[in-house]
Parts: sequence; structure tokens; C-alpha cells
Amino acid sequence: KARKRIENTENAEFLKPDLFAEIKPNFGLGGFNFNQNIKDFEQNWTYSYFEKEIKNGLNFKLDENYFYLSVKTKNNEIEFDIDLFSGKLSSITCGKGYKGKLDIGVGIGSSVKDALKKDNSLGYNLDTDWIDRTPFDGLVIHVPQKLQTKCWDCASRGIDLPDFEIEQIELIDLDFAKKFFEGELYFE
Repeated sequence: KARKRIENTENAEFLKPDLFAEIKPNFGLGGFNFNQNIKDFEQNWTYSYFEKEIKNGLNFKLDENYFYLSVKTKNNEIEFDIDLFSGKLSSITCGKGYKGKLDIGVGIGSSVKDALKKDNSLGYNLDTDWIDRTPFDGLVIHVPQKLQTKCWDCASRGIDLPDFEIEQIELIDLDFAKKFFEGELYFE
């Protein structure tokens, strides 16, 4: 077994996160997208074994329980998972510190009530305990854990959800979602 140390750090930096990039369901966010695969991150991942810190700020960790490579930015503004069997990105998530927005002008720190007003295809999904579009396009707005029961109750009774500040937005690859969420999500 052998892996050569990467001497050309210029190539290790080409995947720089963009904290202002638009959030595009079924495509990507933060400079990362579902067209990329594990091969695109090979140099960065390999370089991370030799250096404490990579200049682009990406941190790599193997999830041995689910066989994923989890990649995070230094301050956790962006996180994405790569399936080690297929080599494909399965999800890309943004959180506190991410400045990009959806095409409707909603992002991290926005009011969920504003998001629901701006996009009437958004709604609370009783099966998954998150907010998504119908038909599902890969966009997930996570409900804070402390409000999940209240949101589920409101949605099941057909009343307005409580307002909260959006803390986390996730994009899920549609092929991945169709495989793992069949019956819980409606696809076109």
C-alpha cells in the first residue's frame, strides 16, 4: 500500500468553499455540486493526511458506520457527504455563517414563515420532520429539534407552523433521495 505526498499544493486548493454562492436545489451550494465525485477530492483528502491544515479549510473524516466520507469547512458552514461505494455526493448542508440564499431570497437566519409565504410549494413533511417542496426537488429546511413535536402537531392539525430562524438547509441528491425516501417524498 502506498500513497504519494502531494507536492503541488496549488491543486489541493482548487476546491475552495464559497460561502456566498446561491443555494440551488438539485445542483449544489457553496461551490460544491452533485456533479462532483470522490475523485475530485482525492488530492485534498490525501493532502489532509500529511498536513494539519489544508489552505482551503476542508476537513475530511471517514464515517465507518455508514461508509461515507464527510467533508466540512473549518467553521462548519458547509458539510457534505460522499458515498464511498458510488463515489457520489449524497447531500450538501449549510449552516451558521453561510451567506448564500435560495432563489426566493431565503437563507440561513431567515424566518421560516417568510420562506413559506414566498414559496407555496414548501410545507412541513410529517414523514420526515422537515420542510421540503412538493414535488421534492432536493431542498430540505431542517426544523430545530426543540420545535419538531410542535411543528408536527401544527401540520397534522392543518394550522400554521411556529416561526423560527432557519439554522440549517440541506440539499439531497435526487437519485439518493429516490432510493432512500421512496414512499415518504413525492417526486415528479
